[in-house]
Amino acid sequence: MLVFSKIKLGMEDWRKLESDLERIAAGQPLEIVINVTLVSSSDEAGEEEEEEHHHYHAHHLDENEFTREVAKMIDYVAQEYNAHVHPHIHSNHGSVMFSVKGSPKELTKVLRDVIEFVKLNCEKCILHSLDGEFHLGEDLSGIYFGDAYKITVILPAEDGRRLKVHELHL
Repeated sequence: MLVFSKIKLGMEDWRKLESDLERIAAGQPLEIVINVTLVSSSDEAGEEEEEEHHHYHAHHLDENEFTREVAKMIDYVAQEYNAHVHPHIHSNHGSVMFSVKGSPKELTKVLRDVIEFVKLNCEKCILHSLDGEFHLGEDLSGIYFGDAYKITVILPAEDGRRLKVHELHL
């Protein structure tokens, strides 16, 4: 019974976030920017960081299991959510920034899906952290940060003078 209570509570937190995002959006589409930082779960990529590769993107690196798994994640999110993608991947770590426009319900689903995809489909990559923003047009509407287990979202409250904090568990 305790497990079901936690699941129900967790889903309720996501619904509250979605409700606040709907209030902020006022019927207009929002944009979410998701910055995912990943690290390799193995040392197969080597300990050395080649200086010449430091500023290049994934397509300049030799493929290994880590980069292949990150590429699968990128392909999934880009195709499933029509996301704009900006990767910066090395052989054993990196970050990927996704940008997706949609309704609050769609955007909360994207955020959960990105995290779940890494947790369930990546054996050689680990989600180190994630952070990002919600935008309404050109305006910043909220920020969030966290990891594979908990995300903290900060949005404006109804009165416009205070901030509202959501803690979401995955």
